[in-house]
Amino acid sequence: MNNQPKSTRVRIHSHITQSRFLHVEDALNIGRGKLRLFAGRYRRSEGMEAHVFHFLDLSDARVIFGALARGGQGFRYKEYKGTPPRDGKAAVSRVLSIAVKGENVYVELKTGSGKLTDTGAITPDGKAKVEVNVGFKLYEARRMAAEVLAYIHAWDVLRMTANQHLVSQPSPYLMVSTTSEANRAGKALPRESPKPNGAAKLPAIAGSSPRPVTRKSKPASKADSSLGANGRTRNGNAKQNGRSSPSQVLLYGDGTLVSADNLAECN
Repeated sequence: MNNQPKSTRVRIHSHITQSRFLHVEDALNIGRGKLRLFAGRYRRSEGMEAHVFHFLDLSDARVIFGALARGGQGFRYKEYKGTPPRDGKAAVSRVLSIAVKGENVYVELKTGSGKLTDTGAITPDGKAKVEVNVGFKLYEARRMAAEVLAYIHAWDVLRMTANQHLVSQPSPYLMVSTTSEANRAGKALPRESPKPNGAAKLPAIAGSSPRPVTRKSKPASKADSSLGANGRTRNGNAKQNGRSSPSQVLLYGDGTLVSADNLAECN
């Protein structure tokens, strides 16, 4: 999956000022994935005078660069790493510090002598031998973080593609027809409207439009003017002068009653 020579690395992003620089490099082939931060100080026409590097775990890089991409105010991160003693060489301590302060972001890398603790961690042993502090404007840090996150996301896709026989297969999308008839959205099935208590279905009116038709039994008399819209008198009684009050009946063209709850048709 990784065809690059061991002596080279992909440089994802570079931030260079008049006296300092910080490079973010691809070291995703190490362990479970890492990014290499390489920083240094230099003088024009004289070259680099100091440099330091730090390997950042991929899981930590996602959180750090995600926070920087959002421009999270007050964000701080600090971690202690290093190289354990080997082949007669002493332990080396490496410290990474990141801080967002208003419109400025500071990335500091330190390296120096280290000591191995009982838990296997490496802590600084005395003052750092090399220290590089690189400053960013907030927008510059956000731009760097966005580019690094895009690279990581692309690498995630590449890794899953290369190992597609190992990862879970996603379920397919729901496929539907492009015609409304197949989706049963072209014509709704007719439903019989609810009928009033004890009322029979009235005969259909031939040749009428699909809009409701108002059918009145007879004009309301002056005595019925006190009836409300629900057929009750203003004092709450449903009957007046010993008989029920006539009410309007709304019908569709096929004779189906219009439901009283259908405010769009009844108003």
